Amino acid sequence: MKFKKRKTIWHQKRLKDSYFKEAKIKGYRSRSALKLLDINKKFRILKKGQSVIDIGAYPGGWSQVLSQQVYSKNVCNKIIGVDIKEIKQIQNIFFLKKDIFDKDFIDTLKKIFSDKIDLVISDASPSTTGNKFNDHIASLELCKKTFSVASSILKNGGSLIIKIFQGQDINMFVNQIKKRFLKVNLYKPKPSKTESKEIFIIAKFFN
Repeated sequence: MKFKKRKTIWHQKRLKDSYFKEAKIKGYRSRSALKLLDINKKFRILKKGQSVIDIGAYPGGWSQVLSQQVYSKNVCNKIIGVDIKEIKQIQNIFFLKKDIFDKDFIDTLKKIFSDKIDLVISDASPSTTGNKFNDHIASLELCKKTFSVASSILKNGGSLIIKIFQGQDINMFVNQIKKRFLKVNLYKPKPSKTESKEIFIIAKFFN
């Protein structure tokens, strides 16, 4: 009964969430789509014709934004959504059910893309435990792997967006990213929940 009550309270909070409502009205699968739109409004990263990898794509909110704002019929650019979960199809998006920690992940991507790509984005989160330190470490490991993937497949001038949980090691990680990108910013989108420890690393001009 207590679990059912907690679940009911959680649903009530979602209904009161204006961003959750907005996402539903606009047909997005998740409120996180609004985060990407907010990031793009500030940093102007998404462009028509880009080749993109969306890591941690489930349930598809960010991929929906990519389909609308990045896919070009004239270019027929490739946009790949990657996740360990099955994702319902979205027009113009190819979904790959795979773990980015798989040894053959980079090779798989290189077979899909004939050349280096323009953008890597990740809204991926590890399974949280409620322990802030452990959650931060797990998030950091996921982000390090995403950064490694980006370093292997981004073209010069490419961009990277990564979600990370705030913690004591974040500055060290950001400094690593700064060695490969000319412009790096930390940003918390307006649609992020106030109590959330998530923050996004926005990195531009890979070199």
